[in-house]
Amino acid sequence: IILNLYAKMVSNGSWKDYGLSISSKQVSFSVFKNAAENAIYKICKNFKPSNKNLKYLITDTNGKILKNSFDLNSLLSKTKWKNL
Repeated sequence: IILNLYAKMVSNGSWKDYGLSISSKQVSFSVFKNAAENAIYKICKNFKPSNKNLKYLITDTNGKILKNSFDLNSLLSKTKWKNL
């Protein structure tokens, strides 16, 4: 699901590169506008969230939570990426 979104955003020129980060607490898919910059977004999955709505997150470069959900499909489909 995430790679389909990534391919769509690359084809329209919004995103250029990605990176993966895996730890014991979460997995994150980082999105870059340019390879030399910091990630503009991170799509994260928490393994043991304190709240069920914090299972999937979209965060910005500072770690601020922009959107959260318990379902990855709904999180990605309801997000208006150009407005973030």
